[in-house]
Amino acid sequence: MLAIGEFSGLTGVSVKALRHYDEKGVLVPAEIDARSGYRRYAEAQVRAGVQIRTLRDAGLPLPEVTAAVASGDAAAALEEHRLRVLAQRRREDDAFRAAEVALRAIAAPVAVTERVMPAQPFLGQAISVPVEEHEALTDDDANRVLGELFERVQDAGLGPVGNFWTALRPGENGRVEIVCCWPTLSVAPESVHGSEAFSAVLPARTELVASWRPTGDEELPEGVLHPAVVALFDAVGERRMRLDEVEVRQSVIATSETDYTVEVAVTIG
Repeated sequence: MLAIGEFSGLTGVSVKALRHYDEKGVLVPAEIDARSGYRRYAEAQVRAGVQIRTLRDAGLPLPEVTAAVASGDAAAALEEHRLRVLAQRRREDDAFRAAEVALRAIAAPVAVTERVMPAQPFLGQAISVPVEEHEALTDDDANRVLGELFERVQDAGLGPVGNFWTALRPGENGRVEIVCCWPTLSVAPESVHGSEAFSAVLPARTELVASWRPTGDEELPEGVLHPAVVALFDAVGERRMRLDEVEVRQSVIATSETDYTVEVAVTIG
C-alpha cells in the first residue's frame, strides 16, 4: 500500500487534488485509517492516477475524466476531447477573421452628405418579426417582397420612378418591421396594393446620407451593423442632432453585381 504522499510523488497528482478526487469519487483510496483518516492507495491504482493527471493536464473536465477512468478507455476520451477542442478553435478562428473584416469595414471612410428631397409617393410592404428574431430575416426575404411589389407597380403603370429602399422601424407588441418600398409616380389605389401592401408618401425632407462602396472581395460578416449606418450615426453625433423618431432608409444603386453603392439615409429636417 502507498501513503498519500508516496502516491502523489509517483503519479504527479498533488495531495490536495487527491483529497478532492476522493471527495468527488474520481479516485477513492483503497484504505482510509479509521483513527487517523490517512489515505492509502493500492499499487494497482497508480495507473488510474497517471491517467487522471494526464487527462486533466490535457484539459478534460472532471466528469469526463471520471467516466474515462471508470470505462478503462482513457485514450478514447482524450481523442473525443481533442476533436472538440479543434472544432472550438476553428469557430474561434472564424470569429477572429470575421471581427477583423468588420473592424476594417467600419474603419474605412464613408462619404456623408446632406440633401434636400421632394415628397415621394411609394408602394410598400412590411415584413414583421419578433425583435429577438430580426436577424433571421435574409436578403432573400426582402428580395421576394420587392419583386412582388415591382410587378404591381409596373402592371399599374406607376413606375417605379427610382431605386427601391428598405427601412427598419419598430412594430407593435415587441416586434420589428422591415419595410420594402418602391417609389411611384403617384399614390397607388387600394386595387393595386391590396391588403398586404400599402401606399403612402415620404414627405419632403432634408436627409443625411451615407454612401458606401465595397473596397474588396470580402463580404461583411452576418449580424454586423453596416458601415454606412455606423458612419451615418457618427455624423448625427458629430452634428449634435437629436432624432426623436429614427427610420433608417437603405437603397442599393447598382450597375453590376460587383459595382454598386449602398446609400443609407435618415431624415434630419
